[in-house]
Amino acid sequence: MSFLADIGKYILPDKIRTNMKRYLQKTGRYDAPYELYGALFLLSISASTICFIMFIYPAFSTSSTVLLIPLTILGIIVLEILVVLVLGIFFWIYYEFIIFRRTTMIEEVLPDFLQEVSINLRAGMSFDKALWNSVEPEFGVLEKEIEIVAKKVMAGDDTEEVLNEFAHKYNSTLLQESMDMVLVGIKSGGNIAELIDKIVENVKEASFLRKELVASVMSYVIFIAVTAVVISPILFALSFNLMQIIQGLGEKLTTAASYGVSFFSPGETNIKPEDFILFSKLSVIIIAAVSSMIIADLREGSIKAGIKYVLIFGPVAYLIYVVSLALFTGIFGVIG
Repeated sequence: MSFLADIGKYILPDKIRTNMKRYLQKTGRYDAPYELYGALFLLSISASTICFIMFIYPAFSTSSTVLLIPLTILGIIVLEILVVLVLGIFFWIYYEFIIFRRTTMIEEVLPDFLQEVSINLRAGMSFDKALWNSVEPEFGVLEKEIEIVAKKVMAGDDTEEVLNEFAHKYNSTLLQESMDMVLVGIKSGGNIAELIDKIVENVKEASFLRKELVASVMSYVIFIAVTAVVISPILFALSFNLMQIIQGLGEKLTTAASYGVSFFSPGETNIKPEDFILFSKLSVIIIAAVSSMIIADLREGSIKAGIKYVLIFGPVAYLIYVVSLALFTGIFGVIG
């Protein structure tokens, strides 16, 4: 094991490493990337130290010598904890997205796989052989998972425990209910092939109803997407220019009132153009992110799928805002 892998391994407690190994199996990885964790840990320490020296240390340098050393150590530790938390959240979001995609892939091919199992059972195979012979390359993620299940069953592990472990490995109600029904058939000793055929029919019907539901809300999805990506940035850009016009008009009225021309004297506004632009940019990105989550929930039934939409909606909305701001500023500047 390399030096970086040693660091990545020993910075994590044993309990966390055990839970992480089980968690990473859902992403298709059976070995934790300890080298990556170790490298990121060293980089985070370096980044925390540099940020502390450049931005925080000057404020502490006025303290007494007795307090300077403990404050320096405490400041670096606090920064390091914050950096580690940010990295942890980033990895968690990434892994959750990978797990969601794998779960979706399994649900898509689950009816075809169960149908293969049913055909093999009707051909006279035992359940474990039916599982093994149902593994096909086109099943993708499910192929690897079923290989693991079949090997465990053929190695003598309890079929119920292995299938139950596989069913609860992913957060999929469809997978769990399908495997539960298969286990009920195995326990009862009835015609498992016939039961699996009924499960396939139910799964296909559920998939069809889901597609119908997605199609029925497509108009709402389009409305939310256009509003978040196009209309919102344009309105923020337009609002900035209207604010500039109103402030300019207010300054003229204030100047005229000071010479006694008018009895109306509007108060001064404290909104700076750069502050409004910063607020607009943050608002556009936040609106795009929230809209992505809503669209993901409507289309795919989980906000976890919204990550891919955020990566599209965020940059596009930001670009439209910048272009609209430059365009409207040029138009109103010519008119002014």
